[in-house]
Amino acid sequence: MAERKPRTRGNREGRPYQRASDGLWVATVYLPNGRRKPIYGKTRAEAVSKKKTAEKEIAAGQPVTAGRTDTLAHYLLKTWVGVTLPQRVAAGRLAPSTLDSYREKVDLHIVPHLGKVKLVDLSTRHIRTWLLELADKPSGNRRRKLRPGEKKLPEPEKLSARTIAYCHAVLRKALADAVDDEIIGKNVLTLVDAPSVDKKEFKPLTKEEAARFLVEAAHDRLWVYWLVLLALGLRRGEGLGMRWSHIDLDAGSVRLEKSVQRLRGEKNEATGRRSGQLVEKRLKTVASKATVAIPSTALQALKDLHETQEADREGADVWIDPDLVFCTSLGTPLEPRNVNRAWYALCKRADLRQGDDEDGLRVHDLRHACASFLFAKGNDIKTIQSVLRHARQSTTSDLYVHIFDEVKRKAAKTMDSVLVDLTQQRAKRRKAAS
Repeated sequence: MAERKPRTRGNREGRPYQRASDGLWVATVYLPNGRRKPIYGKTRAEAVSKKKTAEKEIAAGQPVTAGRTDTLAHYLLKTWVGVTLPQRVAAGRLAPSTLDSYREKVDLHIVPHLGKVKLVDLSTRHIRTWLLELADKPSGNRRRKLRPGEKKLPEPEKLSARTIAYCHAVLRKALADAVDDEIIGKNVLTLVDAPSVDKKEFKPLTKEEAARFLVEAAHDRLWVYWLVLLALGLRRGEGLGMRWSHIDLDAGSVRLEKSVQRLRGEKNEATGRRSGQLVEKRLKTVASKATVAIPSTALQALKDLHETQEADREGADVWIDPDLVFCTSLGTPLEPRNVNRAWYALCKRADLRQGDDEDGLRVHDLRHACASFLFAKGNDIKTIQSVLRHARQSTTSDLYVHIFDEVKRKAAKTMDSVLVDLTQQRAKRRKAAS
């Protein structure tokens, strides 16, 4: 009986072979669970190299990326925007408007530039090149009408640093999810800094401007809405989401739970446009969902509005939602864009800073005015944080730097008075000693 030749290779060390169907070379690696994973290459050397890379990744407990061919576009559109984010929306961990915002940035500024790159091949060089391309990319916000004296429309501005930084943050989050899902081994976005963004300092509504505003607003259909936003420091959507069932007119309090927003829908492939709809969503943070006291002036205005609205409902043929505090003449939610238009018209009538100006007033500035007026009356930053329902005090302090500047000036004056007293006492003692 012939003696058997000794084995030249151990178990699971099979040679790569060339597949007859397409000529690709195939090597095999074994995953920790015992399953086999084929690795493909155009040449034998490429298949062997990818096999060694895969074996190193398995030994290090990392995701096996060798041989993966999914592009960044496929991952972002099919997996991340198509599955991961919708699941988070369904679980109440992500707002639908945030998903829509992420999808827009993926469609407009990420996939067109990086979509063809394989996810496992994405490098810092790709990211830096992408950021440079975005810095030179025209903004889509181009004026479509000539202003008085203009003969042609100006060239659109470049994308702002804020937009580029946001795109960087979106892609960084997407790749972080890919790491968590063990699709890739590392997130290259963490190795490339986003452009720095200067914080936009707002000019709060002054008392004189607020007085002019309230005088003019008293004749406006949304008078009570404007007053409530200023009195409670509400966001635009929070005011639109207020319901009578959440207001205790006797106790003078309101439970803030919901917000009204316009959510853009899926893009129509024929027209290229997105259909939108108004949605009512729950407030995101625990701090935002709170029961707050209503100042007496605003409370009386709400009581008057309640009586007026009941009379209007009785005389109306149709009233869709009788529980909405601020609504149309049909009892439907107010369109946020129409609220903005009403605001700008009101500011124009009151001769206030216009919305088209760099420092023009916005609806959200009523919330800022609430914080500024509270501080002027001696309330500390912790109280202001509570009124605005910020989850962290750092958010309040970052937004209202001008308040802290005033705090520092007052502290300096207080310390100066202390030092003057100490200096005078020292002078008296020296004089008495001599």
